[in-house]
Formats: sequence, C-alpha cells, structure tokens
Amino acid sequence: MERPLRLIGQVAAEAGARAWLVGGPVRDLLLGGCPPDLDIAIEGPVEAVAQALAEHLQGRVQKTTRFLTATVVLADDFEIDVARARTETYPEPGVLPVVAAAGIEDDLRRRDFTVNAMALALAPGEFGELLDPHGGMADLQARLLRVLHDASFEDDPTRMIRAARFMLRLSFELEEHTRELLERAVAQRRPAAVSGARVRNELRLLFAAAPARALSMLADLGFFEGMGLAPASRRAIDACGRAPEAMHALGLDCEDVEWMALCLGIYAALSGQDPEALAERLMLDGDERAALRAAAEMVAHPPEALLTQVRDSELFEALEPRSPSALIACRTVLDRDAVARLERYWRDLRGTRADITGEDLKAAGHEPGSAFGEALRAALAAKLDAGAGRDEQLRIALGVLEASAPGDST
Repeated sequence: MERPLRLIGQVAAEAGARAWLVGGPVRDLLLGGCPPDLDIAIEGPVEAVAQALAEHLQGRVQKTTRFLTATVVLADDFEIDVARARTETYPEPGVLPVVAAAGIEDDLRRRDFTVNAMALALAPGEFGELLDPHGGMADLQARLLRVLHDASFEDDPTRMIRAARFMLRLSFELEEHTRELLERAVAQRRPAAVSGARVRNELRLLFAAAPARALSMLADLGFFEGMGLAPASRRAIDACGRAPEAMHALGLDCEDVEWMALCLGIYAALSGQDPEALAERLMLDGDERAALRAAAEMVAHPPEALLTQVRDSELFEALEPRSPSALIACRTVLDRDAVARLERYWRDLRGTRADITGEDLKAAGHEPGSAFGEALRAALAAKLDAGAGRDEQLRIALGVLEASAPGDST
C-alpha cells in the first residue's frame, strides 16, 4: 500500500497540490486492515490531480461533481476518490450541505466520527505523518465512536445509520455522550427530515454489511421511531436474525439476496408497518419496492401449500413464481414441517418443466389457444405428482384439449 500512496503524493505535488489519505482508509490501515478503496483529500486543483493520477496508473476519471470530487477507476475496478479539502455548512438540519474549499484541518472537522477524522500526509518530505486533531487514535484504541460536535446528528441524521454500520462491522461501541446526542436526535425525530433517497442509500450499505444484525441495531438506536415509523417488533428482529441461516439452507450466496428489501419486508410484516408507505418513504426503485412487498406478503401470509400437506404440483404452483429473497423471508417464520416443505420444493421441484411443449400439441393436430396452457400444466402436474413420462404427459395434455370446448382447443 505504501508505494501507491507515495505515488499519489508525488503526482499531487507535481500538479501543485498537497495530498492526504483521509477517513475510513486511515482508520482501516491503523486497525491493520487493507482499505477497499482510497479517499484522498487535496489542497489544490482536484481535476488536475485526478487526470494526472489516471495517466500514471493507466486508469480513467469516471466522474466529477459539484462537491469538488472526482473518482479515478483503475483497470481492476479499484477506485481512488479524490476530493478537494473543504468545509460543509448545513442550511437546514438534514439537508445536503453547502461546500467550499478549505484546508485539511477544516476538512477533518466536518466528518462524522473521530475515528474517521484522521489524515495521513502523502506529500514528499512528510509522508506518513498522522494528523489527528480530534483524538481519533485514542478512540480507535478504545473502540469507541464519538461525534465531533453536539449538533452532528442534527446536521446529518444519516450518521445514525453509519454509526450502526461501524458498530457492527468494527465491533465498536457508542461513546456515552454520543449516545445521549443520538437519543436526543431520535426524540426530536431528526431522521424524519432526511430525504428518502439518502436514508435508502445508507440502509443498503448497512443491510449488505450485516443482514442478520442490522434490524436489531437500528431498533436499539431508535431509528424507526426517529423516522416516524413503527418500532421494530421482537418477532421481526428475531426473524431477520434467522435470514442468513435460511439463505444457507437454500444454498444461496449473499449476492443472490436483496437484503435491504428482504429485511425491511420482514420488519413491515411483523411490526405493523404498511409496506407500501415504507417503500414510498424510502423512495425505493421499482425492483426494490416489488421485493419488499413480496417479502412482506410471504411473511404475513405464507402460502397455504406450505402450511398443510399438499400434492407436489400444488406446492410447485404456489412457490415457483416467488423470488429467492421472498422465500428466505418466508422461511424465517415457518415451523419445522413448513420449512421441510419449502426446502423440498427448492431442492427437488424448483425449475421442473413438462417434457412436452406446445409444438407437440400442434404436431398432434391442435391449433394454439387458451387451452394450451391448461394442457401443459396438467402434463407438468402428472410429472410432479406421479412421475409421468413423456408419453403419459402427452396423453394427459391431449385429453385436456379434447375435453375443452371446440373453439378453445382447435
């Protein structure tokens, strides 16, 4: 890691700027880890430094913004975020800040927690010097999250969600006064003033990082009450805690699961929160909205085919249209017999298709029509329930067509 950081410092100096490694990457390095990306603060021209870095590292400048930032993307998709050292002022609590260029000390003063308010100098001649004006190293060693000032959660209530993420990811605790400030912000419903899009983006990161524990942590911090939503019930918290176990039981990987929608669907179904209102408040996109709704529906009303002994074809018909995330959500609230039925579907029935198609029915002299679907479903049911082979499936399908009204079958 030292060589690329020295290069960044040298390139910045050649562009007439001074570079610092800041924020989470400094924290992670001091904890002995390897940061997934780099955050660089620049005293000087951001775009000139970003372009020079892209040329030296055979990357590309992907984006620049009105917040004086740029992103350099390397060939392996590793990202270097380059930002002008700046101040932030909040015209109103909860809204996006107004930014202005400033020195590195002012840049660190605007950050969320002391452990994220340290900087490592990258400039030649001072490389590796730690700038720690707010006692971040001491809090890092004590594994504490401490805000930099008393209005921190009022200025940006999404810091509450970030606190939850850092507590879960790093096993940190909230410093006592910081918890008091957070509780005050909740009592004043400060999170309710934040746009749904900003809350949604932070929740995505939180649930992706710790799906089993995220809901419990949010409940502990009073997030839902602060948003003006229903408190998370104990049943919802416990069910979300079982979601990773359900994922593993179905042989799925984390990337196959829409964690935020799944867990919030469980929360809504078991906490008396209207899922549609929740999706609207968080400004979810169409796919996320559908996934949350599906998870909530499966938890609130598991299909009858899971709750009683039914034929395999009925189990298949009830579950085949469901998404993996919805099935995981449902599994978290089922008893042992229902879990066994769900897993039987997933293991033995999922994806089964009849051995005949509409082409076989046309070859037998029938014109396509509405009865084709019914005939093919009957063939598939015979395969699922009785192990019927291709010839038997065709016989059953043709029988359905012949029994239908002449106008529907030919």
